[in-house]
Amino acid sequence: MALLVSGVEWLGEEEDPRPLVALALDLPVEALRRCEMVRRSLDARRRNKRWVANYQVEVEDEERALGRPGVRRWSERDEERYGRHEGPSTPRRSWRPGTHPVVVGAGPAGLFAALRLAEAGAPVTLLERGGLVDDRIKKVNAFWRRRADLDPESNVVFGEGGAGTFSDGKIYTRRRDGELGYIFRRLVDFGADERILTDGWAHLGTDKVRAILPAFRERLAQLGVELRFGACMEALLVEGGRCVGVRLRGGEELRRSPVIVAAGHSARDTYEALVEAGAAAEARTISIGARVEHPQELVDRARYKQPRGELPPASYRLAWHPPTGRRAHTFCMCPGGMVVAATNHPERVVVNGMSFAARKAFWANSAVIVEVSPTEFPSLDPLAGLRYQDAIEQQAWRLGGEDYSAPAQRVQDLLAGRDSAELPRSSYPHGLRSVDLRELLPAGVIEGLCQALKHFDRKLPGFSGPEALLIAPETRTASPVRFLRDEALHSTTVADLLPVGEGAGYAGGIASAALDGVRAADSLIRSHAG
Repeated sequence: MALLVSGVEWLGEEEDPRPLVALALDLPVEALRRCEMVRRSLDARRRNKRWVANYQVEVEDEERALGRPGVRRWSERDEERYGRHEGPSTPRRSWRPGTHPVVVGAGPAGLFAALRLAEAGAPVTLLERGGLVDDRIKKVNAFWRRRADLDPESNVVFGEGGAGTFSDGKIYTRRRDGELGYIFRRLVDFGADERILTDGWAHLGTDKVRAILPAFRERLAQLGVELRFGACMEALLVEGGRCVGVRLRGGEELRRSPVIVAAGHSARDTYEALVEAGAAAEARTISIGARVEHPQELVDRARYKQPRGELPPASYRLAWHPPTGRRAHTFCMCPGGMVVAATNHPERVVVNGMSFAARKAFWANSAVIVEVSPTEFPSLDPLAGLRYQDAIEQQAWRLGGEDYSAPAQRVQDLLAGRDSAELPRSSYPHGLRSVDLRELLPAGVIEGLCQALKHFDRKLPGFSGPEALLIAPETRTASPVRFLRDEALHSTTVADLLPVGEGAGYAGGIASAALDGVRAADSLIRSHAG
């Protein structure tokens, strides 16, 4: 029987943990038959911050060990939280004649759906409107340098890896079992640091994501997946209430099915194609606001209350849930990161955040976003949220000077209701324009934003102080539409059509999108394979 030992000080990868684990168990080192770290995290509760780890162990004298603080028997719940097995296996199957799955989109949901299906022996076609990651990086860097070189089809949100390719690469989740265990293991197989299997707040880093994608692509090709980049789905082919394929931009028809549509949160034309094909959908609550940027050292001081030293750049996660009024929270916090231009449309301004794996940049940033109900959208149709977002992004373009500069305002000035006479230095590559954000964001969002900023300043001193800067707008935190699905993840109104991931309204990040893709693939394996 295994035991869980919690809260053991972690001294580093080069140090043997067994002496400290044995000390926690009050047993000699020789009594440890097995000792495996299952979780590592930073304990920030004490004055002297330190790394601590949890271990799964097997020992000779369990009863003696169980009397010690922080020691208990390994449970089914622990297996869910810490389990690191491969997840459900995907043996190769025989597939029904005529079955040829098509996956639209090579973000986390689409990549993992294609991988899972291919491992099970399915003949898979993966379509991606954008380019390969290396070409995509060149185009994004060119846009950030020259402003006028935006490629609407290969940019921060479209292309191999999806929007997560230009992000912090967060894969935060409490669990490592089942399909999540499968996802984490595959990421390690493709080059991710093995620490993602044990770190409580695991992240890949933008640079690491870029390195993982070519290995992922190579594995898909080895499994026989037909990979087509620069292939934009224009329409879904539906006959007799069943999806029988897709039509690509340019007119080519691929009469293959079932079809998994794994579009990201910015694929407006893909949403329109789904609705036009008859896929039932509904508008959903979204959150919008701005990026708040601080010097990383300010966040370190507020969180650690001591010199950072060898500790990692501090991060935070804050929420404001008032008894009445709008909820707000921080989202996609990027320690040691930068604010980036994230539009895929010419003449619109959208911001996001990203960090490289080392998180060494001078600044920290996070979205501060406020809930917006579908009742506030301009109409009641399922795609009304898109037009709500579009109007804000187009206004940001105009207020920013029509050159991709971003509207910005010091937090203190927003709270005081005055313009910012000058703006501090920022990581945003296209420059800033001083704007009263009340000219950009709806009044209800501004009210919720101000309340949240005051609350967050009490939680993290300096959050709304003189060094805090708002850069707007952050509008693409989630898809504003949800496509309705049955228990098998098929559209409720179109057979053999599976809308998945962030764009379908069922995920909110790399891990959850990948998980939705795996579950869609497993559904097809159950229904279409022998």
